[in-house]
Order: sequence, then C-alpha cells, then structure tokens
Amino acid sequence: MKTEQSNAELAMTKNIVEMAFDFTAMVRVFSKDSKEKIKSKLEEQFTCLAKVNTREDYEAFHRTFCEWFIPEIRTAEKKLKNGKVLKSEAASYGHAAKVLDIAIKVYVYYCAQPNAEVAERLVPFLHGAVDTALMKHLKSACTAIKDINEKAYRDLQSLVRTESERCKVRPVQYDDIMWRQLNQKDNPRTE
Repeated sequence: MKTEQSNAELAMTKNIVEMAFDFTAMVRVFSKDSKEKIKSKLEEQFTCLAKVNTREDYEAFHRTFCEWFIPEIRTAEKKLKNGKVLKSEAASYGHAAKVLDIAIKVYVYYCAQPNAEVAERLVPFLHGAVDTALMKHLKSACTAIKDINEKAYRDLQSLVRTESERCKVRPVQYDDIMWRQLNQKDNPRTE
C-alpha cells in the first residue's frame, strides 16, 4: 500500500507542477527542450520544502533554483514583426524567479502542498510574482523580465513587500490582487 500511496503523491506533485508551470504562461519564452528540464527541477526542489523553516532557508531555496536556471535554460529564438530575429540567449534571474514564484504559489498557496502544516509555515515567505504590468505599476527601473538580475529582483521584492504590508496582505496575495487588477480581470468593460 505504501508504494501505491507514494505513487499517488508523486503523480499529484507532477500534475501540480505541470499545471503551475503552464499557469506561468512562460513556456513559449524558453527553448523547446526547456519545459521538461524546468518541470523536473521544480519537482526536485519541491521535495525539499518540508526542510524550509525560516525566511533565510526559503531565500536560499529560491536562490538555488534561480542559480541553476540561468546557465541551464535558454530563451527561444523569436521572429519579430519587422522580420528581424531575436537570438536565443541565457535566461535571466527574472525569468527564473517568475517561474519559481508562480509555480510555488500554485503548489504551496493554492494547493497546500507538501502538506497543510508546511504550506501554512511557508506562505509568509513566498514572494510576489513580478510581471511587466506590475513592474510598471511599481515604477520599477526594470521594464522587462529579461533585464532583471538578482539585485533588481531583490529591489522589486522589497517594493512588493512594502505595498503588500500597506494593503495588509502577504506578497503572494498582493501578486494575485494586482494581477487581476492590472489585467482588468475584475474591471468589466463598459462599452
């Protein structure tokens, strides 16, 4: 029975990681061979979450993923409307952080994994996912995910924390609220 339970838990983790990665809408940004590598690394990282007990542990966990991501993952070559081609290049810290921040939000905050107790402990540590609309809203010096290095990411997270505290929510909740507002999900069009 233990094997069946382990298989069920592994299958659930794989399914959540797959949904979470697809939810990031970043699959198209990366080269074709990247999707499976990223999902596999997320699954591996998520097995370590029960050992994360402090904010410092979480920051180390986050940094480990981002530092793995940058040399391992490349952007997809992109053909522009004017006919020019943007060559494939190494992913940025911003790319890595956005993928992890959204995937872990789905896994921990939405799905209460790896279990409810661990998820409750981790939610206060989770970062707010940053996209172009949020950077513009926060009046960030960065205007594109590809331009975000580790320092710029830390600066953005500081802005997110300040705004989330002002709104009396966690950064991961602020991210949800702002994503809906900035993408006009909660503002019906008037025509």
